[in-house]
Amino acid sequence: MELKQYQQKVMYDLEDFLEILNEKKKINISYEKFWNKRGIAIGHGGMKPYKNNIAGVPHICLKIPTGGGKTFVACNSIQPIFKAMPSIKTKAVVWLVPSTTILEQTIKNLKNREHPYRQKINTHFKNRVEIYTKEELLSGQGFDLGTVSEQLSIFVLSYDALRSKKKDDRKIYQENGYLYSFDKLNGNNSFKIENADETSLIQVINKLNPLVIVDESHNAETFLSLEMLYNLNPSFILDLTATPKANSNIISYVDAMQLKKENMVKLPVVVYNHHDKEEVLIDAIELQKNLEIKAIQEEKLTGNYIRPIVLFQAQPKRGEESETFDKIKEALIEIGIPKEQIAIKTSNKNELKGLDLSKKSCEIRFIITVNALKEGWDCPFAYILATLANRTSQVDVEQTLGRILRQPYVKRHQEELLNLSYVFTCSNDFYGTLENIIKGLNKSGYSEKDYRIVGDNIQENKINNNELFNLKQQSISPLVPENGNKFEFQTNKIVENTEKTIEFTEKIIEVAKKEESKFKEKLHEIKDENPFDLVAEELKSKMKIYHMNKEFEEEARKLKLPQFFIKTKQNSLFDIKADKKLSKEDLLEGFSLKQEDIKIDFDIIKADIVKIDLENQGNDEYIPKYQKLDKEAISYINEHVSQKTDSEKIKDFKNIIFAQLGKINSISEIEIKNYIERILGNFTKEQIHDLEATPYKYSSSIKKKIKELQEKYQEKIFYSSIESDKIFCKENYMLKKEINPVNTSSGIAKSLYESEESGNKFENKIALEIASLNNVKWWHRNISKKEYYINGFINHFPDFLVLTQDRKVLMIETKGDYLSNEENLKKLRLGRKLAELAGPKYKYYMVFESKTLKEDGAYNIEEFLKILRDL
Repeated sequence: MELKQYQQKVMYDLEDFLEILNEKKKINISYEKFWNKRGIAIGHGGMKPYKNNIAGVPHICLKIPTGGGKTFVACNSIQPIFKAMPSIKTKAVVWLVPSTTILEQTIKNLKNREHPYRQKINTHFKNRVEIYTKEELLSGQGFDLGTVSEQLSIFVLSYDALRSKKKDDRKIYQENGYLYSFDKLNGNNSFKIENADETSLIQVINKLNPLVIVDESHNAETFLSLEMLYNLNPSFILDLTATPKANSNIISYVDAMQLKKENMVKLPVVVYNHHDKEEVLIDAIELQKNLEIKAIQEEKLTGNYIRPIVLFQAQPKRGEESETFDKIKEALIEIGIPKEQIAIKTSNKNELKGLDLSKKSCEIRFIITVNALKEGWDCPFAYILATLANRTSQVDVEQTLGRILRQPYVKRHQEELLNLSYVFTCSNDFYGTLENIIKGLNKSGYSEKDYRIVGDNIQENKINNNELFNLKQQSISPLVPENGNKFEFQTNKIVENTEKTIEFTEKIIEVAKKEESKFKEKLHEIKDENPFDLVAEELKSKMKIYHMNKEFEEEARKLKLPQFFIKTKQNSLFDIKADKKLSKEDLLEGFSLKQEDIKIDFDIIKADIVKIDLENQGNDEYIPKYQKLDKEAISYINEHVSQKTDSEKIKDFKNIIFAQLGKINSISEIEIKNYIERILGNFTKEQIHDLEATPYKYSSSIKKKIKELQEKYQEKIFYSSIESDKIFCKENYMLKKEINPVNTSSGIAKSLYESEESGNKFENKIALEIASLNNVKWWHRNISKKEYYINGFINHFPDFLVLTQDRKVLMIETKGDYLSNEENLKKLRLGRKLAELAGPKYKYYMVFESKTLKEDGAYNIEEFLKILRDL
């Protein structure tokens, strides 16, 4: 099971945030830089500022709708989060869930070594993984300091287990003889929890300083919940929810279109309001039959078995609940539904227990419930939610709607009806019910755009809030009880309604085909875009969007800018040979550390340590706790390393440093370890002593050295591949229709977009000078990391793109005089090589304020403007 495209984007967002956090050191500044990088400001209509919910603990949120695979994303998130932390940190995870149903489901899936969730975690942690329940932790079952130090330990707990006042749940605060081995653990930033024994489970977890994953985090926003999180003493908190609360620090959004594109959900929801509950009953049965016929045809085409299921939502009746459910079941049996196809699922009665609804041998097609399926029940065969409340009763589908959204087999079906989900109601106050449907969609992470109304006298599919308000004022009739307060079916009405089902089904099919057609059109519009560039609808309102100026748009959109491509190998006669856009990774083939030098200047480390220590003084609450692990690290090294011989120490530090380096592209684990061993083998006793105090600084220097060696190799291969014609240049990149810079400048003529990203003083001066020239048609401030780049052995984003009147394209990099270094020399040569291969209509220049690099293509501003005037 691999990540979907949008899930990869979520992981990219998480890893990018972690990288920025470790670079900037402060959480709030990192959060701001993260969103600025995406063209969104903090405050002023953009993202809200970072909320420091627990001082010093990075606390971020991933917003993923129901059906989007939150649990699988969580499983993939554990490794990059721990990788961002010091390597000798004990790897403990507290996985919090909101209910018993989800608790049982999560434990079952994570403990099952054949399940994709567990397989993914095992792959990331080399099968050294253990999953614990609360009961196993309390009894010390396979849970002691020795085992926890050598593995990834995941504690799956419910919110209530930590915040409940019940006697059974208070056991985690009590003395526990099974946990005495943890006495030796010196926890980082640990503290004594009030009313908790030193050997209690909660105090042990506190010492472990765990990563905390909060599933359905919108349920954990109370004061008790924050106290619960604080007592866990987390090193990092990751929230997952479809509906983040006000204090959530969201770093990734997934919207409905991304899920629909990946065939994760059955959208839109088709809503139909009937005249009475008898119509709801018979039409739900008839639609189920139609869906099953389509499903049988689909199985013949694809081999995938689907058995569409109806969820009948009964009207809650205090004191009469069982009677209500039984009457629905009796009505179904009376009109010919076999009783083995019907199941009741309530808080008191569970006829689904032990059944696997996905198996062909299972007969269930109709499930009668109220809200017992509101969470943790993920059966993709559920297609229809049919509410059987009396017409005059309030209908609440909000809690249950999410249960019918998942798409079977995560694929788009050829039969249109199988790609949507359906809600049937019979309410006088239909628009009040519709409001609950919208709430249900919102609760699942979707919006009012994700449903369609079918039915008599309904002209529009979308209704705005004002229309909804007006319609609610025109309620069809006052709420008068039907049949006294009794829940009854009129059998004769059921018989009469069977004659209307053909017309009803035709309406549903018509809507399904129309919606599938619209979806195909939408997919066609976005198929050429980089999926990592797609922006969730919810974020667009937080962005400043600027379109291309109309006078330049037609010509500019036809323009394709040059990039480098590499010829792919043809391994056999049957391979289709296709050129691919060059990536830096393509240039690492054949790279080896075996013959590379091990010269690293470690003397700068001591000065850097002093600098970091000074920065960290003052108890700045925004510095992540996990970056202050010196005490834990030194304690660990003193206990496990310091008493050993120098050769034994080298062996231990090799593993510590390797764990910190993590996976490096194109280099095997053995090769990295051998390279580290070569470096450490030359260490003096003084360096070994320094290494004991600061292993992470040495890790950083070694990683930097390997990166430099790779870049040097990539540069060499790049130019030799150009000489041998393996790498070539062709027009490829299309300018975007719109941009969203955070900070803008306006008032400079001839800009390609309505407004451009503002630069520094020198860059703004260049823009003004360019715009004043008669032979310049338009200019554009190219947004770094987001727009056009020259893809060689480095990715170079030139500052400006300019089109002259005779259609020459200029790529311009601006530099202050203090920036004339080796890195700029690399950029200059790369840019000039691209322009040379792309042809005479392309030019590349590097412009300094006064001095130059004395290289072709590098000029001061006066020299550059003279050249530009003569073009």
